[in-house]
Amino acid sequence: MNATAQVQINLAPLGIIAGSGSLPRMMMKACHQQQRPFFVIALEGAADAETIEAAGDTVQWVRLGAIGKMIELLRENRAEEIVLAGKVARPKISALRPDLKGARLLARVGTQLVTGDNDLVNNIIQFVEEEGFRVIGADQVMNELVAPEGLIGSIYPDKRAQADIEFGARIAREIGALDIGQAVVVQNHTVLGVEAVEGTDQLIERCAHLKLEERGGVLVKVKKPQQDARVDLPTIGVATIERLAASGLAGLAVEAGATLILDRRELARRADQLGVFIIGFSILE
Repeated sequence: MNATAQVQINLAPLGIIAGSGSLPRMMMKACHQQQRPFFVIALEGAADAETIEAAGDTVQWVRLGAIGKMIELLRENRAEEIVLAGKVARPKISALRPDLKGARLLARVGTQLVTGDNDLVNNIIQFVEEEGFRVIGADQVMNELVAPEGLIGSIYPDKRAQADIEFGARIAREIGALDIGQAVVVQNHTVLGVEAVEGTDQLIERCAHLKLEERGGVLVKVKKPQQDARVDLPTIGVATIERLAASGLAGLAVEAGATLILDRRELARRADQLGVFIIGFSILE
């Protein structure tokens, strides 16, 4: 038996906490390719039917407030590392119905559940790691998800769009530092909208009616400066590009090395087809 095979056999199961979207399924596919076992916690009200089907007999539904149940299942299935994959809407406290461990976590996070994201996420990660698990980022499972610097696709932003990207990146960093959101839409050095609790899709749709000209404007997405890179990195997929094109925006700029791209090849193909640009840029500290 060679060393590579030995390492693969010794890999502990990956615990996948699954929200909505395709990212949990991509994590499962990567585990199959790496010959790594996995176990999926499907969050009630978030995980998709497609994720449940893909997980087969390695999945268990758990409500968001049942932290003790999640930890028990992860231990039973010998998970040591955990990845949080997919979107989860911020819940109402009245709907959580926490178990004992969930109540302990709720007491720790307090008002963070209804205010900012960063302290809330950091407290959740710390709580989980105190239980003996290690939280990792989706990029640690699939490094190819991380946005590269430079053009993605074949359409290049014009000079006006480049100026909007530079301006938008500064604004996005500022709102991120205030724990407001990760994205802005800019046109001709005018901020059409900033992302808040509604998310990027709604931001795009809202700004479609605010454009200064029929076509133009750039969506700029960056990681919040103080954000833990293991959780909730800015993420784009084909649906993002389709919404952007339908709203008449010219393109999308994302922070290289700090943004997840779902299905990069198809994303580039669809962007070229729709006539919009995608570019990764670096932020100089």
